[in-house]
Amino acid sequence: MAKQHTAKVSKPPPPLIEQKRLRQKDRTIVPSAPYLLVSKIVDVSCDLPVVSNICPADTEGGWRSSLPNGWGEFPTGKLSHSYSSYFGDDIVADVSYGDFLQSENAVDVSKLSGSDAISGTLTNYYNFAFNTSTTTLCDLTNPLALCILLALVVMVRIIKRFFLPKFSALGLRLGRSAHGPEWEVDNEERIVKFGEYVYRLCYHSAVSLYGLWYFYDKSWWNNSMGGTKNLWILHPNHPVEPGMAWYYLIQSAYNVDAMLSLMELSFSMEWVNPFAYSSALEFLEKEHIKWSPTIRGDFREMMAHHIVTNVLIFGSSFYRFTRIGSMIFLVHDLSDVPIDMSKLANFVKWKTTTIICFVFMVLMWIVTRLVIFPFVIFRSVLFESYEFMVIKGPLDPALYEAYCYIFYLLLGSLVLLHVTWFLILLRIGWTLVRKGETHDYSEHKSGEAQHAAKKRD
Repeated sequence: MAKQHTAKVSKPPPPLIEQKRLRQKDRTIVPSAPYLLVSKIVDVSCDLPVVSNICPADTEGGWRSSLPNGWGEFPTGKLSHSYSSYFGDDIVADVSYGDFLQSENAVDVSKLSGSDAISGTLTNYYNFAFNTSTTTLCDLTNPLALCILLALVVMVRIIKRFFLPKFSALGLRLGRSAHGPEWEVDNEERIVKFGEYVYRLCYHSAVSLYGLWYFYDKSWWNNSMGGTKNLWILHPNHPVEPGMAWYYLIQSAYNVDAMLSLMELSFSMEWVNPFAYSSALEFLEKEHIKWSPTIRGDFREMMAHHIVTNVLIFGSSFYRFTRIGSMIFLVHDLSDVPIDMSKLANFVKWKTTTIICFVFMVLMWIVTRLVIFPFVIFRSVLFESYEFMVIKGPLDPALYEAYCYIFYLLLGSLVLLHVTWFLILLRIGWTLVRKGETHDYSEHKSGEAQHAAKKRD
């Protein structure tokens, strides 16, 4: 009788917790990031209602059982590893408002009535938001934090709508007093942008002062206390104080609004009735969205910067990287203050003030964005995070390997953008030395002189 051969079914991989233990014991078995990401995508897909009917059952080895050449055999197979996308049992859960009400710090409003109950409820809201550490407000992906973030963005836009016309009026008065009433005719765009940069200067100055006050005694800024090693030691269970949580919320609201404002300054939209056209082709052929005259010359760089920044903000809050996120915020805000001052002086053509602010801006840019950011912050991400989070910490090596390169890429792109903008600054400085004029190439693609000539034509 002929011998029957049955297809070999791959042995199901161990449970996630056992896989993690084995990876921590021998980190060399961890596949590289592309394989880990592909494995995660397929794992997540096989959990979806429709796709789950196609994937083999876990008792039969799962989808990995159909892979050739041992690719699904744990631990040597390239696609054999599974891992949690978060910290699992390694992290202490954020305190929700419901958790806070069960604590001894909460006012028991069930025993109160009338105005006392309202007062007790407001007290609980206040204590939860401003006196409790590591709440759900520190994770910007949490629904409560998202609602507060949305409210803050609306508040920012209301504040801007009220103050920007007043700031622009201030620029108009300064321009008239320095250059006469005829200056207004050829500088309408400058007046609009002057108001925007006064607002930016107020924000960057205020948030920089708060950052210097709040972080001056933090261990990750102090080399004698361990310096940047404290960004990773005990992660992901760093306590997130209310001051840090609200710092993140306000910074996020500003950056979301900044991206929206950049699009408003860069595009002009024509609202039309689509039914007024004879055909869909005629409607599509007409340009309804155009470049605005107030578009920044570095629009591509700024839009890339805003996208990367917002992804980093939400990603760092989700993975509890608020300490390093706060460092990045602060070095950017400090360098933005002289940038705003220089632009304001240039908008009203105060040449001496512009030169002084420009020199200060270049020096601050070099110190913060070309030295501290790449050689202190980014260096710590590259060389210290793995040691204290994986080797000496509880983090699953597979989780680190899968996502670290995403953060490397985002932070590295910021470094490249900083270098690109620095080259623009050098171009502005060269024009200043050669011609004695200050052409802001970041505001107009071909310099202000060419932009003005184009406008006259």
